[in-house]
Amino acid sequence: MNHDPFKKEHHLRTKLDEYHVDIPDFPMQSRGKRWERFINFLASPAKDPIEPLISTTAGFAVLKLAPIMGMAVISILQLFFFL
Repeated sequence: MNHDPFKKEHHLRTKLDEYHVDIPDFPMQSRGKRWERFINFLASPAKDPIEPLISTTAGFAVLKLAPIMGMAVISILQLFFFL
């Protein structure tokens, strides 16, 4: 386990020794229990998928007219295929 791969690579060893990184000491948060994480996941707020449509006037009109247009298309298809 005392094998050092950088002993043979002198060029790489000198390049790595040129850089020094200071890692700040900050407290780590405990991850908590699995049950608590699950409850926090369930309690987190969700993004509303219809919000971009409701925020504009045209989107609101599309949201109101889409079911009507869909039913019209389905009824026309039924007339052509089943009569």
